[in-house]
Amino acid sequence: MKIILDDAFLFGAGVFETIKVEKGRAIFCEEHLKRLHRSLEFFGISQKISEEEVQEYLDKQEEKDFALKIVVSSKNILYLKRENPYLSQNREKGLRLCFSKVLRNSTSAMVYHKTTQYYENLLEKKKVKECGYDEVLFWNERGELTEGAVSNIFFIKGEKLYTPAVSCGLLAGIIRAKVMERYTVEEKIIRKEDLETFDACFITNSLMGMFWVKEIEGVFYDNNRENFML
Repeated sequence: MKIILDDAFLFGAGVFETIKVEKGRAIFCEEHLKRLHRSLEFFGISQKISEEEVQEYLDKQEEKDFALKIVVSSKNILYLKRENPYLSQNREKGLRLCFSKVLRNSTSAMVYHKTTQYYENLLEKKKVKECGYDEVLFWNERGELTEGAVSNIFFIKGEKLYTPAVSCGLLAGIIRAKVMERYTVEEKIIRKEDLETFDACFITNSLMGMFWVKEIEGVFYDNNRENFML
């Protein structure tokens, strides 16, 4: 694989998508590429990728189930594959989440795009994993809940669903959109004092689908909701 040094390597001026591959097919490929192209246009990067090109890459792989990462910059288009870490994770136990001391900046364009300036997310998640948590959540500069390091978050109260508004400073995930297509979801401002008012909670991303949350820093939730599944 030949990589040309450009602004993505030097300054983080690149974008990427992580796509779940099952049986040799990219799940929600069209949606991922649309989001990728919106970000490329926003950052003035004149690259395009088609679904046919993605499938051509997948057809050449011996493995048929994995995580595909597509990284695009001004001079590079990279296809990278790795094991999907969620395939072997126990979905029954529920996840434990906590908060980062790092704040999301809702005024920054970076938080609304999946850019190669991503290491802060991974570093914060690594810190909490070492303390026994599964994912880390971020507040913004106004004390509003935004998202996890690698996930979007939803809450249930009674029969109603809630999720932080995009304007709080978060990446609108592909599975987040699928949940909002299937169910009536209210986007709202969620603050720390609101966490105890919800009955249940789950997080989503393209590799995991959805996982129930059992705890957010001492606030416990019902993580046995068989009647609510994607």
